[in-house]
Amino acid sequence: MTIRFLPGKGYDCNLYLIEGRDPILVDTGTGQYTDSIIKSIASLVDSERLRTIVLTHRHYDHVGGASSLMKSLGARVFIHELDAEVVGNGDSWGTMSAMFSKSIDAIEVVSIKAGHMFSTGDHKLKVMHTPGHSIGSICLYDESTKDLISGDTVFIGGVGRWDLPSGDFDALVRSVHRLRELDIRNIYPGHGPCGIGNGNEQIAEALSYLGET
Repeated sequence: MTIRFLPGKGYDCNLYLIEGRDPILVDTGTGQYTDSIIKSIASLVDSERLRTIVLTHRHYDHVGGASSLMKSLGARVFIHELDAEVVGNGDSWGTMSAMFSKSIDAIEVVSIKAGHMFSTGDHKLKVMHTPGHSIGSICLYDESTKDLISGDTVFIGGVGRWDLPSGDFDALVRSVHRLRELDIRNIYPGHGPCGIGNGNEQIAEALSYLGET
């Protein structure tokens, strides 16, 4: 599976473009850099075929650009059902856009659950519900390539914060323990560098960060 890493600028999260017959974009940033993101996408894939945007969770640095990107690409936006309402309604507190002194547009989203499968035509990615950073946080896992797109659940060398609205430390610990049950080669997190070739070790380190063994 070919995953193109579009590193975050400013407050933006990392974005990931998964190539294939039916490309998938994971996360959208704040919307501040949408024009350059669209240019990057067009340089890598036929953007006419990109019809799926997956949001890993509700926070503004991941969803603020969803409205403009879905309109530009003609794509549908998917998000876990427990984070769908605040994003769909453009809730400035639920999405934390108010923390950035910004607002977001209400948009039509498609609610998904754990176990939902996305396909690029070449590969399938399974939705893992990993609450803790937010109640509807998800990861995407390709069992064939052992790639994990982890959102803000797990970073390289740590985990996402759990002290924002709908965050939960105990839920985050349980989520990372579930990730430890997977065989992970590469991790693509919502912020910071990627972990290539040592995914299982990174999950173990995340548990150590949380005080788990």
